[in-house]
Amino acid sequence: MKKFFTLLFLSVTGITGFAQTTVTDSLKEVISNHEGKLTALDERVLVNEADLAKLNKIKVSGYVQAQWEYYGKDLVKTNEPTNTFYIRRARIKFTYEPADGVKFVLQPDFSTGNLSLKDAYAVVNLPFLKDWTLWAGQFNRPDYEVEYSSSQREVLERSRLIRAIYPGEREIGAKLEYIGSKVPLKFQLMAMNGNFTGANAKDVDSRKDIMARLVYSIKMPSAGLGIDIGGTGYFGGNKAKTNQYVLESNGVADSVAVGDYLKKQWFGAEIQLFADVLGGLALKGEYITGTNSTPSTIASTATMAAKKADPNKVNNFSGYYVYLIKNIGPKNQFVAKYDFYDPNTKLSGDAAGSNVYYKTLTLAWQCYVNDNIRISLNYEMPQNEKSASVKNIAGTGSTQLNDNTLGIRIQAKF
Repeated sequence: MKKFFTLLFLSVTGITGFAQTTVTDSLKEVISNHEGKLTALDERVLVNEADLAKLNKIKVSGYVQAQWEYYGKDLVKTNEPTNTFYIRRARIKFTYEPADGVKFVLQPDFSTGNLSLKDAYAVVNLPFLKDWTLWAGQFNRPDYEVEYSSSQREVLERSRLIRAIYPGEREIGAKLEYIGSKVPLKFQLMAMNGNFTGANAKDVDSRKDIMARLVYSIKMPSAGLGIDIGGTGYFGGNKAKTNQYVLESNGVADSVAVGDYLKKQWFGAEIQLFADVLGGLALKGEYITGTNSTPSTIASTATMAAKKADPNKVNNFSGYYVYLIKNIGPKNQFVAKYDFYDPNTKLSGDAAGSNVYYKTLTLAWQCYVNDNIRISLNYEMPQNEKSASVKNIAGTGSTQLNDNTLGIRIQAKF
């Protein structure tokens, strides 16, 4: 009997031990599986956190400008409308800052009838030069009105002078920029292709154009005044690639060797004054004068007569613009702007041909509905120099054109 109970006890103990071992092994397997799943989940979370960290370094902004314009009769060609709706600008700007002192910017434009790349550049802080940055890619040329964003500008378009000598505003090149942290000084030095035939084009010759800008800021808090004073210089040239004949600014025919460079050089002075009086007032202006050139596009195989009929052109020019900006309450703003541009200062009247001067008065009213919406009313009144080559819609020359433009714009920013 004693042996029986002993055997029974050993059997029960063995079965229990086996059951416990089986349960323990199963539990270990379950725990191991869960641990594996948790590890995989941790890895996914870490990946997602890394992705979110990268996304947090990307800033997306932009604006859309919907516009309606009504044109004076001399701006209307046969069978074209006197007014139109269109999208003036529709831009999205992507800014990525992967590390302190490093920034990448990409900005396409989707305006009506146009898909283009406006900005594509990198900016790097120079660690061995405090307050200095290096820019490379496609970006605005160093000039006040050029660099002043189209989403902030107080009138619908830039001055005629700026549009003429800096078409498209952007260029491809490299720029050194200094913004003093202790001295209120800004200095920019840019080397660029200088083609002026399209910002996306590669250079058409080996020589690079150089541009420099220097601005000094004066702040007088007790008087509620801030003044920025600066100057610019442009040094470049256009190559006479196919045609040796040149028409000078004074109308005299000349010639150069094919391969020589035609002068493209000008200097400017600028001032911006901001006064904290009667809700805020600003006066801004810039004057630029120098020599610009337009290379002939005629084929090198053309006849001498054809080359003389389409020569390279070198013109002395000058121009300026002045803004008066007055805040009216917290949400409204009145703007008066006067600009002048003479593409050829050596000739006038009929002798100037189509290179006549323009004086333009622009009156505008801005209503800032909120931080994102702005409504603009703009009336532009240009006055041209009279010349037989400037004809109105009736075909009459030596007359003042009726080319005023009324514009209404709604801008939405995000």
